[in-house]
Amino acid sequence: MTNSKRVTIKDIAKEAGVSAMAVSRVLSNKGGISQETSERILAIAKKLNYRPNSIARSLRKQRTKTIGVIASDSSELVFSQILRGVQDSASAEGYDVIIANTYQIPENEKHALNTMIDRRIDGLIFAAPMRTGKSDLEELKHLGIPTVLLMRSGGLVGIDSVSADNYIGGYEIVDYLLSTRDDDIRFFPLSQSRSTGLERIAGYQNALSDHGRNWNERRVYYCEPTINDGYSAMAKLVQTGFKHGTVCCGCDLIAIGAIKAVQEANLKIPEDIRISGYDDIELSDYLSVPLTTMRQPKYDIGYEGVRLLLERFNNPDMCSKQIVMRNELIIRKST
Repeated sequence: MTNSKRVTIKDIAKEAGVSAMAVSRVLSNKGGISQETSERILAIAKKLNYRPNSIARSLRKQRTKTIGVIASDSSELVFSQILRGVQDSASAEGYDVIIANTYQIPENEKHALNTMIDRRIDGLIFAAPMRTGKSDLEELKHLGIPTVLLMRSGGLVGIDSVSADNYIGGYEIVDYLLSTRDDDIRFFPLSQSRSTGLERIAGYQNALSDHGRNWNERRVYYCEPTINDGYSAMAKLVQTGFKHGTVCCGCDLIAIGAIKAVQEANLKIPEDIRISGYDDIELSDYLSVPLTTMRQPKYDIGYEGVRLLLERFNNPDMCSKQIVMRNELIIRKST
């Protein structure tokens, strides 16, 4: 009697040169894969004498009491507070949490996703700028793995999500800045590749319009959410002769860099230049000039994300939910 190893979906995927998710879609007749690729997958499955593993399917229905979290970098100040909320909420319900960091690299996200599936997580939380495609999200749904997005809306792809209202937050901070001092305002927003940044920009623009002003790209310096980008943008702006006005930054880290550049130019905050941030990271209240900022309910977003995931466990057929939380304007000495 021969002792042969059971053929798996991964074996078929490797020989076909496609993802395991693509093989799963074809074998479960879910569609979404080209006819040519589908025929190749089916031919390889037949050649390898593939048989669906009914035991594995039944195991999928059992709970492992584990939630997977995919994050950009769990050490970042914003994400660390979100993840603390996730872990506290999960622990209160008897769940363990597995965290994978992507560091903004698409290949890392794909690897993390496949690893989470292999670990048979009960549910998945994305706490990072998501590069996973809609087909992959649909496949997670087919595999019975509920998914929740944090810090961005999942409405367009029918995925549960918990986020803060970036549009209102952007509007309120610019409205405050223009209501308290009518001067030249410049913007250091998050790069346009980030959905959160675009939502805040829409709020900035409407606030400007309500104050009789127009959005002018020549007054905008797009930044990545780093101290270095904020410092560089502010140093360049000061070199152009900008020595009195307001700078609205897309996040606190950008604002911290901007503050350093202003101080090195021997200008005073807020007498000469006012600076605002966004997020209210813990450091913002301990700067040489405490930072005016928009506080996001980061911990609550993480905590509520787990609660929404558990609700999906118990009611898998409910319509997708998009929970949007309010921010809070925190006024400090930088404005």
